[in-house]
Amino acid sequence: ELLTSTFSQLPPKMMQAVKIASCLGSQVEESTINALNSRNELLSFNMQNEMQLAVREGIMETAGPVYQFTHDIVQQTIYELIPSDNRANLHKMIGMNLFKSDATKNNPT
Repeated sequence: ELLTSTFSQLPPKMMQAVKIASCLGSQVEESTINALNSRNELLSFNMQNEMQLAVREGIMETAGPVYQFTHDIVQQTIYELIPSDNRANLHKMIGMNLFKSDATKNNPT
């Protein structure tokens, strides 16, 4: 409950970025974040910038080109902050954006 109340006070853009990251698991590659940024359909902000802020806040840490949550309980708590009826839709939107990004990269128009 303490973590939930702490995370609920994060700036909205950072909160959305870490919620998206939590859908992707305990670790997220920078290339995945860049792919989500490139589509701009899911995000109204630069996720890379928000992830850097999350690192400064101690929510995430970096290991080379990988962002990871500082602890599994942090990832789980943030994931659980996504309303359960919105989770499937968010996963779908992330997947579609990653698919479109990959399709664009492989077949530039």
